Amino acid sequence: MDNKTLSLLQKIIVGIIAIVALYFYVSIMRNTEEADGSIDAMLRFTYVVLVLALIATVLVWLKDIVSHPKKLMQTLIFVGLFALVVLIAKFGLASNEAVDYYPNIHVDANTSNWVDTGLYTFYILGFAAIALMFLSPVLSLISGGSASATSDEEAEFEEEDEA
Repeated sequence: MDNKTLSLLQKIIVGIIAIVALYFYVSIMRNTEEADGSIDAMLRFTYVVLVLALIATVLVWLKDIVSHPKKLMQTLIFVGLFALVVLIAKFGLASNEAVDYYPNIHVDANTSNWVDTGLYTFYILGFAAIALMFLSPVLSLISGGSASATSDEEAEFEEEDEA
């Protein structure tokens, strides 16, 4: 399929999802006393859309990996680094202390540990993103402002410009 067909298909799917979501939203707002059925239907619809989005993401990723096998190693390196950050957050920073802030919500030690792990992972990755955002221009200035080509097409394009 060409890009115009995919773009049109994407717009149609987004439009259908928006119309169904608007229908559920209006039905929930109109019948606030009897909204339980509509809320359940809306949640099921949300789960279906989430699963479809995940499937589409994995399929596009697999297509990209098959068409560019060199990217597989890069992907595996990044997945490994992410797993390392999660392991550091889980075993190095997260606590097992169960917290009872709310009287109606009982949290055990394992759940508290995973919540801490998620928060610390977010903090580490957020700090790394901000640090790299400020570090990137500095490294660019140090290297003389010339960025290296990231793909074969860009390298060929630069060679044609020099000739």
